[in-house]
Amino acid sequence: MANVATHRQIAVVLEELSQEVEALGGALCVDMDIVMRHIDTLQAIDLIAQKQRSLASLLVADCPEASIEDIAIDTLRERMRLLR
Repeated sequence: MANVATHRQIAVVLEELSQEVEALGGALCVDMDIVMRHIDTLQAIDLIAQKQRSLASLLVADCPEASIEDIAIDTLRERMRLLR
């Protein structure tokens, strides 16, 4: 079983990745032609970043099980509830 320090490091990496993914999506949004043609894909990129942040929060929460209810993304919250 991973220890608390390992969970914190994983959370840091997930947060970094979410920022990188969000920056990628932001860079693509500068071009309105790309936005108009790929809005669903750009929204998917944003969702990936949100999921990564939610998972990072769970890893460092004092009570991860209770923190599941704080996840704003319904599908991820439901999926995490199944792990209880």
